[in-house]
Order: sequence, then structure tokens, then C-alpha cells
Amino acid sequence: MKKFILIAYSLITSVIFAQDVPALETYTLKNGVKIYLMQYGKIPAVNVRFVINTGEKNEAPGQQGYGEITAKLLLQGNTKYTEEQQNNIAFKLGGDLNHDVNKDNTAITANFLTKDFDQGMDLFSSAILHPGFKKEKLELMVSQYIDYNSPTKMDVGNLADVFMNLFVYGTSNPLGRNYYKAQLKLITPEKIKEFHDFNYTPKNSSIVICGNFNNADVKTIVEKYFGAWQSTYGEVNGVSLDMPQIKKKEIAFINRTSATQCALQWNKTAPSLKDKDLLAFRVANNIFNVVLFSEIREKGGKTYSIGAGHAASQFSNLLTISCSVRSNEMLNTINLFDKTLADFAQAKFTKEDFDKAITALKIRLISSEMPSAISAVYDPLLYDFNKRKNYLNDLANVKMEDVQKSIKKYWTPDIYKLVVAGDENAVSEQLNSIKGLTRFKTSDIEKDN
Repeated sequence: MKKFILIAYSLITSVIFAQDVPALETYTLKNGVKIYLMQYGKIPAVNVRFVINTGEKNEAPGQQGYGEITAKLLLQGNTKYTEEQQNNIAFKLGGDLNHDVNKDNTAITANFLTKDFDQGMDLFSSAILHPGFKKEKLELMVSQYIDYNSPTKMDVGNLADVFMNLFVYGTSNPLGRNYYKAQLKLITPEKIKEFHDFNYTPKNSSIVICGNFNNADVKTIVEKYFGAWQSTYGEVNGVSLDMPQIKKKEIAFINRTSATQCALQWNKTAPSLKDKDLLAFRVANNIFNVVLFSEIREKGGKTYSIGAGHAASQFSNLLTISCSVRSNEMLNTINLFDKTLADFAQAKFTKEDFDKAITALKIRLISSEMPSAISAVYDPLLYDFNKRKNYLNDLANVKMEDVQKSIKKYWTPDIYKLVVAGDENAVSEQLNSIKGLTRFKTSDIEKDN
């Protein structure tokens, strides 16, 4: 009987963690736009991602924020629909339009019911291909950026993030630069249009469509709205940047007068999405997050929340750990983190810890049936699809020894960059005890290089 129960449990578990993989078809329009069709699921809905090979990496000196501003303006009205008309139609369709800009690229996304795909793509393509770039909307946006993103007003968490980019990359690298008042005030609709025309081109673009749809119907509609698109600029963006080097413990501080807390952000080197030890690293990071919460939140009582995330991109792969603490606990938290990191680096975790981390990754993969989530999990622009569809099998083959090796490689003690943002007056004595401290000024980010 016991043997029967174990067999039954095994069968149930295998069903629970079965990997339902989308069917992928790829092709290219005559103008160079790459199309990825991902047939998946039974929900009659479609997620569309228009991805431009243009992110922070492509912003030339003086163009800080151009990618974000351009993407936002695309969704604020165009030559066919005003912003109000666009939003009203999207609402009636039960859909939405959004944007995302990261280090590598820009994505304009939409979600619609399958039956409304034609009308949704009309709305979607109008925003992308026929932008309005109204002067009054740009001026309002720039004013908000200046007001809400000023280093003297910025939340300490955001401030730590901005100066960590400077600390890791430097201003000679576009990933290390940040927009600032004098530079933002020079932005005009003409400059944004020029940035859009240069970067938003067919050969520089991909469209990923995921959901329950008929391939032939979708192909016809995609051709209808994007097939005739032409651009003066036809080449694919090319950028080459140096990977950041983190080889020792370095700590920097940026003052935020009157801040009631300190924000701490640590960065360590991490693998790329194509590295062979990626899965072992992610299992290790799941275990590390549990340890962080236990040691620094529960036992140490230093913060309400702390977490480590993997930020992988084309020219930068980092493990980023962030938290906020009371000003008087700033140095104690750094010291406790050092101890926690040193202890974890010994890779002494249990089989139970390992199994829980594996299960958490499995659940994360299969927990959503929505097209947008599936598109992200199997993203053919990020992953080798033929390898990604075997994710669960590959995860099942990860061994404890693989995770131990990953920990010893990436969780090295006393090798990281840390930025602290807080009120200098409240932490001055603690700062004096930190050797080799780098002190940033808000004017340090006001450089284009």
C-alpha cells in the first residue's frame, strides 16, 4: 500500500509540474520586421509586444531619458486618435496599452480579446507608427521629470538606484548616466521625433504575439498594419559596451537631506541568461532570499523587507540586493549583511532548502495561464526557445553540487559595490568608520560625457 501511495504521489506531482509549451512560429515581413507567433492556451485573449532594439544603451550623451519619454508620448495620442479616444476604445475592448524601457530595449505592449485583435492592432499600430509628439504634452512630462526626479526630492530608494548606476558604469557609459534639469530642459518635440525616426525602424523591430488565435488570421492582420511600414533609416542598432567589473568591496554614499531612513543597494556580478550555470544560480538565489529575510529581517530586525534580484541584460549582469533601514541601523545592517553573505558563501544549505527552491521556481513557471506571463516566460527574444521549452526537465536535473558551485562562484564575501542614500547628518559618525568611502554629490550625475 505504501509503495502504491508513493507511485500515485509521483504521478500527481508530474502532472502538476507538466510543462505546457507554446507552439512557436517565426517569420519576417518584407520590410524586415521579425514576427514571433506563440500559440498557447484556451483563454481567448492575445498579448502583443512590439519590441524595439533601443534602450538606455542607445542614448547618446545628452539623450538621457529619451527612450522613456518617447515611449510614454507614443501612448498620449497620435495622428489618428487622441489620447482620450485611444483610452476609451481600449477600455471598451477590455484591453490596455503599456510601455516598458530597460537597458536593452523598449517594448510597447497590448492585451486584447482574440475577437478584437484587428481593432486592437489598429489602435496599437497607430500609437507606434503615427505618433503626435505634442509640444504641450512633452513640456508637461519634462516638468514632472524635473520636479519629481530631482535628487533633492527623490525617494532614497530611487536615489540609491541612480547613483548605483553611476558607481557601477560611470558617465562614459550610457547605463551610468541619468537625466537632470539642464539637460531635460533642452528636449524638444523635434529631438524626440528624430530619436523615434532613427530607432523605430522595421529592421530594428520585433513583434511577439502570444495567446489563443488562428495563425493565418493573425498574419493577415499583422501584414495589414505593419507590412507597408517604411523608414528612412534602415539599419539595425549596434552598440558595444564594456561589462561592469566588481572585484572588491566598495561603498559609496549620497546625501538626501531630511531623509528619515537609509536606502542600501548592493550589486554583485551575476551570470548572463545564456550562461550554463544560470539555473543553478537561480536556485541559489531563491535560497539566498530566504536566508536574507531570516537573518536581516526576522532575527536582525533591521528592515521590513530585503530581497536579491537578478538583473541580466546585454552588457550587464548583476545580482542586486536592496532594503531600507532606520538611519541609526545603517552600519549595523551593513555588518550583518557581510556576515550573512560570508556564511552563505560556505554553501551549507540543506536538502530541504534545495527542494523548496526548486519547487518555487517550478510553481513560478506554471502558475499563470495569461498570455502576457507565458510570453515573458518563453520570450524568444531573450531565450533559445528550443532550450527554454525544456526548462522543467533542465531544472529537475540541477543538483545540489551545482548550486554549491554557483554559490562559491557568485556569492563571494567582501566583493560588491554598495550605495547608501540617506541624511548625512543622521549617519555622520557611522560613515566615519567606513574606510575608503566614496562620497557622491548630486552634481555628479549632471554630466553627459
